[in-house]
Amino acid sequence: PRGASAAQCRERSSGLNAMAARAAAAIDDIDAAFDGALGLEEHFLAAGYAEGTVRGAASGQDDGRRLGCDRGRELGRELGRFRGRIDMLNALVAAGPAPRHLPERISRLLNEAAATIPTEPPAPQDEAAFEAIAELRAKMRMLDAWLGGSRLPAVEPDLSF
Repeated sequence: PRGASAAQCRERSSGLNAMAARAAAAIDDIDAAFDGALGLEEHFLAAGYAEGTVRGAASGQDDGRRLGCDRGRELGRELGRFRGRIDMLNALVAAGPAPRHLPERISRLLNEAAATIPTEPPAPQDEAAFEAIAELRAKMRMLDAWLGGSRLPAVEPDLSF
C-alpha cells in the first residue's frame, strides 16, 4: 500500500514468500500421494494379471479336456460304425450262396478299409493318422455307392481342434 515503509514491504513480501513455499510443499505432497496411488494401481494390475494367467491356464486345460473327450467319443463312434459295417459285409460274403465272392474292386476296397481302421486312438498331433481316417471315410463312401447307398447318415464329426 501507499505510504508503507520499506520494512513493512519486506515483511509482507517474506510472508508472501512463506505462503508460496507452503503452497509449493502442499503441491509436492499431493504429487507424492498421486505417485503412491499410481504405484498401487500398477501393483494391483500386476497381481490381477498373474492371477488371471493362472486361472486362464486352468480353465483352458479343463475346456481342452472336455473338447478332447467329446471329439474322441465322436471319432470312436465313427470308427466303430465303420468296423461294424465291414465285419457285417465280410460275414454276409462268408455266409452267402456260392460263389462267395464280391466283385474284385469291392472286395479289395473292403480289405483296404478293414486294414485302415486304427486299433488304438490316434494322438491329437498325429496328422498321418487323421489323413488315414479321411481316406477311410472316402473308401466307406465309395463302398456305400457301389453297394447301393447306406441307410446310416453320412455325418462326419468335426475333429478340428
